[in-house]
This record gives sequence, C-alpha cells and structure tokens, in this order.
Amino acid sequence: MRQILKWTGIVIAVLVIAGVLLAAFFDWNWLRGPLSSAISTSLDRRFAIKGDLSVDVSTTPRITVDQIELANTPWGSRPEMFTLDRLEFSIRLKDLLGGKVVLPEVRLIKPRLVLEKNGKGEVNWEFGSAEQESGDESASLPEIGLLAIDDGQLLYRDPVTEIDVSVASGIASARQQFVKIQGRGRYQEAKLKIEATGGALSELKEKKMPYPVDIELALGETLITAKGTVKDPAQFEEPDLNLTLKGPDLSELQPLLGVSLPKTPPYRLSGHVTRKGEQWNVKNFQGDVGSSDLAGDLTYSTRDRRPFLRADLASKRLDMKDLAGFLGADTAPKKEESRRLFPDDPYDPKALRAGDADVKLRSKNIITPNFPVDEFVAHLKLEHGRLTLDPLNFGIDVGKITSRISLDAREEKIETKANLEIRKVPFKRLLAGTRFAEQSAGSFLGRANLAAIGNSVAEMLGHADGDVALIMENGRISNLLVELIGLDIARSLALVLTHDPSIPIHCVIADFSVSQGLMEPQLLLVDTNKSNIVGTGGVNLGDETLDLVLTAHPKTPTILSAQAPLIIKGSFKEPDVYPDPKTLGAKAAASVALGALLTPAAAIIPWIELGLEENSECHALIDAAKKSKTEPPRLKRKRGAVK
Repeated sequence: MRQILKWTGIVIAVLVIAGVLLAAFFDWNWLRGPLSSAISTSLDRRFAIKGDLSVDVSTTPRITVDQIELANTPWGSRPEMFTLDRLEFSIRLKDLLGGKVVLPEVRLIKPRLVLEKNGKGEVNWEFGSAEQESGDESASLPEIGLLAIDDGQLLYRDPVTEIDVSVASGIASARQQFVKIQGRGRYQEAKLKIEATGGALSELKEKKMPYPVDIELALGETLITAKGTVKDPAQFEEPDLNLTLKGPDLSELQPLLGVSLPKTPPYRLSGHVTRKGEQWNVKNFQGDVGSSDLAGDLTYSTRDRRPFLRADLASKRLDMKDLAGFLGADTAPKKEESRRLFPDDPYDPKALRAGDADVKLRSKNIITPNFPVDEFVAHLKLEHGRLTLDPLNFGIDVGKITSRISLDAREEKIETKANLEIRKVPFKRLLAGTRFAEQSAGSFLGRANLAAIGNSVAEMLGHADGDVALIMENGRISNLLVELIGLDIARSLALVLTHDPSIPIHCVIADFSVSQGLMEPQLLLVDTNKSNIVGTGGVNLGDETLDLVLTAHPKTPTILSAQAPLIIKGSFKEPDVYPDPKTLGAKAAASVALGALLTPAAAIIPWIELGLEENSECHALIDAAKKSKTEPPRLKRKRGAVK
C-alpha cells in the first residue's frame, strides 16, 4: 500500500509539473482563432483577436488579450462597434471548478465603443437571434471584483444628437458596493463633463432591486444632477430619479432636448422623473427662472421620431422681463443700452424646426415695469417649424388684451401673423402707482392685424403690412403729467389743449394703415371740450422714427386758432416734441366740418362692434361722421361741430 501511494504521488507530481510546464511554454495564440470563431457565432457579429494572447499561470491565472475588435452592424457609421487595445483580467480557478465565474480584477485599456441608432429606430447593441435574446442573459454575467478603465472613449449617435465622451477613469468595486465613472468630452460643440456613481456590479447581475445611481453632468455652464434608481442602466428602464437643473440660460438645453427654448435669465429647476416607454415624465416640477417662479408637470418624448415637449405651468410671481426671450430679446446684461426699442436678436429657424412643443403658462401675479397686468395666459404650440401663441392674453382690471400670433419657420425667413384686440383697458391702470392715476380716466378699445416677414421682432415690424386702430372714450388726463413731460411739450400741449388741472378727452380715434413698416394715419383725432385735434404724418417701424403733426381745430373762436401745430419727431426712445416754428397755427373757424375731419370715417365704423356704448362720445362722433357722408355739402357744413 505504501508503494502504491508512493508511486501515485510521484505520478501526480509529474503530471502537475508537466501541466505547469505545458501552461508556461504553451503558445496561447493558438487559441485566438477558435475563441474568435466561437464568440462571433454567439454574437452573430464578427469578433477578432488580432494581438497576443498570454496567460500567467497561478491559482488565480492572469490573462492578457491584445487588439480586440467587434464589428458594427451593416448600417453603422463605423466598421467596428468596439475596439480594445488590451484586456487584462484574473480568474479564480477554485470557483471556476465549482461552475462559477469570478473575476477578481478586470482592466480595459483604450476601449472605444460606438453606440448608435438609425432612422428606423434600430440599435447596434442588440446581438444574436431572437431565440438567443430570449435566454437568461444574467446567467452568463461573471462576478467582477474590481473594474478599471484607462483612456476609454464612448461615442453615442442617433439622428438628432451626438455625444463624444472620453472616460478619464472608471472603477467598479464589488467589495465597496459601488461603480464610479468619470468622463470628459464634447456634446454638439459644448464641453461635457460627467461623474456617475452606482451600486455594485453584482446588483446589475441579480436585478432583484432597482439599481441605485447618482449622476452629475455638466454641459457648458449647465449643471444637471440625477439621484435615484433605474431598473436597467444600459437601457435606462423605469427610472425613478430626483432631477435638478441649474444654468445661465434655458436655451442652452436645446442640444439635449432637441426642442427650441427661448433665451432666459439664470434658472434653477427640479422635479421627479419617471419614464414610460419613450415618454419621460417630470412631476412636481418647480423652480425659478430669473425672479419668476414656475411649477407644474412636463413630459418629453420622441413623438413620430421627433423631440416633443409638453408642459402645463403656473407661476405665483411672473416677471415679464424674464419672458423677454420669447420676443427675441437678449436677456443677457449689456454694457451699453440699445438705441432700439424693438428686440433685434434673431430667432433661429432651424432650431424652431428641430422639435415640437405644447406649453401652457398662466399667472395671476405679474411684475411689469411700465405696464400693469393682473393676469397672463399663454398657450404655445410648435409643430414642424410652425409656432402659434393662441391665446396670448393679458388681463388688466376689467379690461383684457387678447392676441393670436403665428410664426412659420419652415423657410429661412420667418413669416409672422399677429391679431390683437384691446377691450376696455382702463387708462387709470396704465398710470397705476403714479400721482396722475386719480386724475385720469377713460378706457381703450383697439385692434391690430399685421403680417410680416423677418427673423427678429425688429425685422418683422420693419416689413409689416396691415392696420392698427385704437379708440379711447370718456377720458381725462392730468395736466400735471403733461407739464412734467418736458418744457417744450408742456408749453405746446397747454396751448393746444387747455390750462385746466385735468384735461377732459371725449374721444380719441387712431386708425393707421401699415405698409412695409410705414404707419400712416387714416384718421388720428382727439376730441376735447374746445377742440378737435387732427394728426397727420407717419411712423416708421423699421428705423423706429416719428414724423407726426398735431393740428387743433377749435369748436369756437379762441386763442388756439392762432397757435402753431405740434411737431413730433425723433426716435421712439427719444422723441422730440415742439411747436411748428414756420406756421401760424390753425385758422379754422368754429364751423369746421366734421365730415372733413373724418374723411376716412368708413374705416372706423366697423370698430363700433368692439364694445362702444350707444351713448358714448366716440359712438356719437362716428354716427355724426356717417351722417356727414350721406348729406349734401351745405348740410355737412352746417353739422360741422361736435356737440
């Protein structure tokens, strides 16, 4: 028995030594072909080991493989989906003999991975046949102790976005129960930095619980953080995340969302993110944009393979200057104030065509510098380059300004149509917060219908066609306000109007035709106790200049008949108002015919339906104009004065 055991031990020792010597001197490169063929068959994709394959023999062998390539799909942008300069990993033999694959350490050197979609929605990271895909994928996943990535690079592509990320380092530790990835790169010309921490790799294999993630992404000056869980990080299935966004301008999110957003002041927003299919939902959305707050619900999806944003938002405090970007104004602070009144920063037609949106916004607390508003309601729709704001409404006391604006950006020049109505807006509210409010009265009615072409508000108005009309009735304005405007204005208007503490205005009618940005008054009339004041000239919306003359026609002989007309010239921001130095005033007698003053009255008559009362001053004025158009000349002269 001793001899048998002795020789058995000798045989085993010789076999072990022979095996060690064989492993030490064996050319492992002989296995490259069979391994490449087996993996190619399994993935149904060409796989090749083009470099050396070596093994350091021990109880935990260390295996090194150089120059690995995995082919891309036939429609892919590159021939290879994955390349790797070197793969180093160790394997525990004791666990392998028990049927379990344990890799204490894995190191990837210069991995290059391309993940992409095509126009049909197909992805290049699906392998094998349908039968293979239906198997238990988790059973083939090894247990990894430490994963390290040196100089990795990930490229993700789809029809609308492109990410190019260089992974500076990536470490996964089963012992410390975390996965950490850090990367830098570019995303559509913007600098990109990402840091992500997750649970252990064993959690990915078992899939018993949602996988914890903590992601921080910086795109330019925009910072996005997401913390929570996902069911499958590779597919980002069933996310349950708390999301925060912080940045200088919401428009910088356009590369991520694919939907054009307006320029805004700095913002900070947060919400709870979930996903159902291709639709991302953001509940409890809230935060600040500039000095305004926003709250509501959002959804984002790729409807018909196009980015689509839907939002229903409300604000408890809405500062209108924070919405200046919707009008094409640059919200960034400027060293010098622009000499122009209308925003001249252009919209980008391509950005308006990139995605679709349906956004509602409402607020009952509006902050405006010069225009008191009680309520704001807007509904924006963007579809294939056609944008509508319907409605875009402002509530002012009992009055309301309603409008519908449409922009067609399917061509390089945007075509715009705007329809606006003003209904009984109190003049006193326009002077709210000033000492002149109590001595002011009257209400405004009006309409504007404009069509224009151009890529900024300034360019649109400079090429606008249409008409604008405004009526104010039963008005009164503080004489003190007139005096404080300026010396020339005070003297001129005091001569044209009156020296009373407040100036009664029975009716104001302003009817302008607009052609290529030039506004010409069809009728510009102010009806006071003592005079009818008629305006002539024009307004240039393109270069923002005024060229108007106001001439008084007294109802009774007064000193006014010897005064000069009032000239209004200059820019919108810095108008010049002064009496005409060349003309000795209006010499019209008290019997000036109303019919002559209201020559284009037919253009104003339809405005009665705006809401003028039967007994209003403007209604009476228009009725007189209608009669003056149907009676003989001698009767027209007889009816000249307004009672």
